[in-house]
Amino acid sequence: MAVVFTLLSMLMTCACDLFEKKSVSSKTEEVIKTLVWYGIFNALLLVAVLLFGLDETSLLPHQLILKKPIIIISPILNYVCLFFALVAYKYVGVSVRNSFVNIDGIFFVILLVMYHLITGNADFATRLFKPLTIIGLILVFSAGMIYPHLKGPVEEGRNKDSESEEKSRGILILGIIIAVIAAFFDGSESMVTSVLIGDEIVDSLDYIAVASLLQVIFTFFLWIYLWIKNKKPHNPFRKSEKNRFLGEFCLLASDLFYVFALSRDALLGIILWNAFPVLDIVGARIFMKEKLSCIQYLVLGMLIVGAVFVGLS
Repeated sequence: MAVVFTLLSMLMTCACDLFEKKSVSSKTEEVIKTLVWYGIFNALLLVAVLLFGLDETSLLPHQLILKKPIIIISPILNYVCLFFALVAYKYVGVSVRNSFVNIDGIFFVILLVMYHLITGNADFATRLFKPLTIIGLILVFSAGMIYPHLKGPVEEGRNKDSESEEKSRGILILGIIIAVIAAFFDGSESMVTSVLIGDEIVDSLDYIAVASLLQVIFTFFLWIYLWIKNKKPHNPFRKSEKNRFLGEFCLLASDLFYVFALSRDALLGIILWNAFPVLDIVGARIFMKEKLSCIQYLVLGMLIVGAVFVGLS
């Protein structure tokens, strides 16, 4: 069942990425509108959590926050990660963005090593660097250095001159940098939740309620920003918001399936999850008509294998 739930989660993530790419084309405002839908689904999740038996005191996060003040940092990092991940879609396609976003595990390992060195547990930090981890790191960093120097995706009949190719490469590099920034915040969020907050708290319904409530509060301020900017209330329920709705719905479904997968076989779920860009690449090729060269696919493959190796270690 762990395999089934993980595959369902990967499929939902792939669908989410395709819909998000359609909803974000040029303006940063489109990213914020997508985050508004993310907040709406967090509100629905909060209602669902309450229906599972939590009472209204779960909506008062002061007790849990006083116990672990760093809880506030987790949803902030999550929001920032999503923001940069969506902004990257302005510059690169689904294949490229998600292969580089997937290196969040690398940042988690680096931050974990730094944490144990700072806290005086140098022996534990050393043991993290097993042969499989080192191979994974080499693959990821090699791919990260090679890919920006390749030619960007070139549409047939366009961008043939050297000036256009140079501009295309510059856009590609910018998109990769933004995707890597998103991966850094994702790895940081994982570090905060798993190490600084603790799994016993993160796995509780109380924490889910608090995190969802904070996400809803952040979304409210984003909605206020759109209201002030456009001088009229933003309506996320218009027909033109279809792709954003579908994208964030698939994201929520993916998270739920992944939780079910981890509850049955955490190690298997994590290993398979690190390979999810494979589906993204296939989906982007079929549905988004993204065209990459064989060398580009090879380098993206290096990123995926490297991330899987780090997950295995």
